[in-house]
Amino acid sequence: MPTASWLLGLALIVGCERTGGGGAEDARGDDGGTEASAGDAESEAEDQGADGAAGDDSVAEGDGAETGDETDGGTVPDPSCTVDGCLREVTHLGDYTTGDLEPYLDPDVTIDNGYSAYVVRYFTSGEDCLATVTIPFGIDPPAAGYHVVTNEHGTSGVADACAVTGTLAGGGLAGLFGAHGMIGVAPDYPGLGTAGVHPYLVAASEGRSALDALRTARALAGWLGVPISGRYAVAGLSQGGHAALAAAALHSTYAPELDVRAFAASGPATMWEEQWRAGAAVDGPHLVFHALFVWAWAKHYGWTGPELWAPDLTARIDGIMESRCLVSTTGGATLGSELGESAAAIFSPGFLDAYRSGAWGEYAAFHGWFDENRIGPYEQTAPLRIYQGDADDVVPEAWTRAVVDALRAGGVTVEYEVVPGGGHTDVAFGFVAYRQLRTDDSIAWLRSHLDAP
Repeated sequence: MPTASWLLGLALIVGCERTGGGGAEDARGDDGGTEASAGDAESEAEDQGADGAAGDDSVAEGDGAETGDETDGGTVPDPSCTVDGCLREVTHLGDYTTGDLEPYLDPDVTIDNGYSAYVVRYFTSGEDCLATVTIPFGIDPPAAGYHVVTNEHGTSGVADACAVTGTLAGGGLAGLFGAHGMIGVAPDYPGLGTAGVHPYLVAASEGRSALDALRTARALAGWLGVPISGRYAVAGLSQGGHAALAAAALHSTYAPELDVRAFAASGPATMWEEQWRAGAAVDGPHLVFHALFVWAWAKHYGWTGPELWAPDLTARIDGIMESRCLVSTTGGATLGSELGESAAAIFSPGFLDAYRSGAWGEYAAFHGWFDENRIGPYEQTAPLRIYQGDADDVVPEAWTRAVVDALRAGGVTVEYEVVPGGGHTDVAFGFVAYRQLRTDDSIAWLRSHLDAP
């Protein structure tokens, strides 16, 4: 877990020097520029031990002023708990008033309250996850308690150094809801800052970790004695949008005890093979995201077939993926600078031909994995709203509209808003410190469903 010396500080609210809200991980059919994702590729890695141990402000079982309650599988926090969503470790970062936070906000941004910030480690589907949690501070809780909302982040990479928990990005994402009268949770995904490979854009992993983050926030609030309403929502941008949709699809079977009142996504990645294949047909900076999912899926699912990587990259690909991130605020190498923009220089000729043509042959497992992670109709348990910028050159509006049409055809009710002039990271579910085109609307929509009888 990140050390207290790195985590403390008001800069938690601003979000990676405003380099972008959620990442540019999705396939594209053009060769325009990508947008930067949140998360420092390297500096937080220096402050985070190889074993992920918490810093001096970490709280082990029994260290808190409140007694642990029997929530989510046992007294919390419990470093050895193995119930999905159970709370393993807690680090208190600090308490910040509105006066502390306001100097760091854009002039047109207002907040309702300050917040207390925490880093947590929790258990999900046999793995650890990290998250930043913000709890309203300096105000009286609502009579019914606080609602809880997760804000799922976009692509940062698959290396441990790419975790956003405890960084500027994590604080800014959780703070979007923590500063507006709710408990905000900004989870990382399994394998980011924790043991194992991050199953990048694997729907089951993302959806479960999002729902387990809600369980974890419930456990943290119970342990701290913070009242909650028992009402929850899941939101996310880009990869986080894929996670939010995956959570919506899994809710009825994986976490039916959670009263999730709303799911929302902005510019969601949806892993439709035909859309990603269109992106693979042209060279460009977007190919880094194709390389990410190919590498992560091969590791996650246990690929044993023909070579996936170009000859000059084969010996280097693991080292690149395990050390580089989408963005480096230190000016160091990034995934893009290491991989380049040529598909022929990234993928083996056999894999590239199969991918581009859809005649998968020996690579047929990838076709099955696309189907497994494709977002499609599901058993709906709560309202769903999708925001999409019409100027998004990472996830084109036509692609999201096709997904919305398919969901509706399958019986899912979708509120779909196309935002004029909206790009990929400036529409909704970004950082507390600056306004996106639908910041106020998206928060109000979520709150209306959380407050509804």
